[in-house]
Amino acid sequence: MSYSAKTLLREGSTELNHICELEISKTASHQRLVSLIATISTSSRNTDTIYKMIMKGVNIFRLNFAHESHEMHSKTIELINEALEKIHKETGQLRTVAIAADTRGPQIRTGLLDGDVFLRTGDNLRLSINRDLYDKGNKEAVYVDYPNIINLTKTGDRLFIDDGKLLLHVMEVGVDGLLCEVIQGGQLKNNCNVILPEIEIDLPAVSEKDMFDIQFSMKANVDFLFASAVRCAKNIKELRAVLGEKGRHIKIIAKIDSKISLSRFSEIMRAADGLLLSRADLGTQIPIHKLFITQKSILGQCNKAGKPVIVASHILESMRTEVQPTRAECFDLANAIIDGADCIMLSSEVAIGPYPTEVVATCDKLCREAEKVLWFRDLFSDLVSEVRGELDAAHSLAIATVETAKRTNATLILVLTSSGRSATLVSKFRPRCPIMAITRCERAARWVYIHRGVLPMLYTSEPSSDYATDVDARVHFGLTCAKKMEIISDGDPIVILSAWKDGGGFTNNLRVVYSFFEADRVDCLFRADRRLSQKNTNLVMANRDGKESSLNNIM
Repeated sequence: MSYSAKTLLREGSTELNHICELEISKTASHQRLVSLIATISTSSRNTDTIYKMIMKGVNIFRLNFAHESHEMHSKTIELINEALEKIHKETGQLRTVAIAADTRGPQIRTGLLDGDVFLRTGDNLRLSINRDLYDKGNKEAVYVDYPNIINLTKTGDRLFIDDGKLLLHVMEVGVDGLLCEVIQGGQLKNNCNVILPEIEIDLPAVSEKDMFDIQFSMKANVDFLFASAVRCAKNIKELRAVLGEKGRHIKIIAKIDSKISLSRFSEIMRAADGLLLSRADLGTQIPIHKLFITQKSILGQCNKAGKPVIVASHILESMRTEVQPTRAECFDLANAIIDGADCIMLSSEVAIGPYPTEVVATCDKLCREAEKVLWFRDLFSDLVSEVRGELDAAHSLAIATVETAKRTNATLILVLTSSGRSATLVSKFRPRCPIMAITRCERAARWVYIHRGVLPMLYTSEPSSDYATDVDARVHFGLTCAKKMEIISDGDPIVILSAWKDGGGFTNNLRVVYSFFEADRVDCLFRADRRLSQKNTNLVMANRDGKESSLNNIM
């Protein structure tokens, strides 16, 4: 068994013993299970940086439509493809990465200012719906583009401006606006967003800008839509209607970014394909001391339901300016992994910070170290115990696969899949080893990255007329890739999940094999008997020693 697997899979008799026996002096070298999402902008928008970020472990690239133009996003996609082509030429391997479009969502915004405006605590500010003030904002009054604000707010309500940097309390509701007291002051800018945490606004779920951005995203063939300002399950249905038949393949990841969305978390989770916990946005609307327990609760519920969940905002924020993160950030990131995150999203630290590749490398190391702490035995038992009622074949096979991997101490689960669904179901039950998904579908080889532990491999060879031969060829391909990536070594047990016949929906074949490697070959072979595999390994070593001995005698 490979050293990396031993490091990750070793367990004590209890969770306490497992934690006590963690190897502090050795660096984690196992295959990272959590996926990394990186935002591309001015600091990282070049082929060389994107190439390095992929090589250091980025799985999904995020396009932020709140800040950049379609022209810039088109350039980013072009550069990502160039980086992938460069990797293919250098390694001969077809690497895949997914692309996510992050919409701005419906927002209330202020108008333009006539000069600099700095608000101090205790100042009064009128938020006016009078269009005449659109470009004449000053210290006394600014325009807001939401006329219904005077009907929904009341005295005592809170308002946040500019992503929570400014806090106001409503003192009086007038016929053309609100008179507010500044509680937390600061510099007011042009076109700042206005947040009403206690109020459900009646803006459309898909704004005109979002509609324009979604149309672009479908043409650009993105894999995910990160939906901002989702307020209920109905909003998800409206987004699906906008995507239509042409965009049916795009997975909708709903952001939990407001007090309203948090209160309807369960219905949003059921309707969406996954969730994104936006801690920066949510942190302005709930007490700061509740953010920690909110993260744990959301991640736990997502794990229980088998929905992928992304943790975002202020991951390694200090690396926007510094080459090293703070200790608090390291602990925070590690806790997100332990809490059950499927993905970690990096934002400004890689988008506009000067050290994007260093950020990715640091995040990768921290994630792998945190994964060593996970106590998989009880986690698997808890997840299985939460499954109620009669199971379909797919779920039953997923549970059996993880149970088999656990009992055989497997270093890899190999899943032959068409759509990627079988691999994601296995991920739901959190095996302690990587899940390599072998697929001929390029889209499936991208979207499965949103699930923890799934490592897709795109298989491009034409299908064999004999299905059994085709299965063996795909298994051989996957094990060879795993060997090159140093995931497996001689004699390692490997669990294989495949279909009994060609096509989707037929996955019900589960077996355990043991890997071995012939001398001077990278290709991985496999046998069903571990003793034969070990015997073969010994013969290989003996032959290799004999060759070296003969060579020494000749010399």
